[in-house]
Amino acid sequence: MKTVCTFNNPECPAEICRLNGWTVGTKLVGNEGYDGDSVIEITAVGEEKILAKWTTKKGRTYEESTTLACRDWVEVDG
Repeated sequence: MKTVCTFNNPECPAEICRLNGWTVGTKLVGNEGYDGDSVIEITAVGEEKILAKWTTKKGRTYEESTTLACRDWVEVDG
């Protein structure tokens, strides 16, 4: 399966997930270019939006509706 680029992609986050085969539990890593890598875990995929658990560099976790267009996300193991 060809990976669909997320950066500046006009598709909604849920459609990008479907196109990439990303489902609940998928972990993604991305970098906006100024603060190192960010890692998220997809926790829900709706019709248009997704929820993801973010883990901060200080170890704090939070869950929020997430856009994928701010950086190029790629799937990571585990």
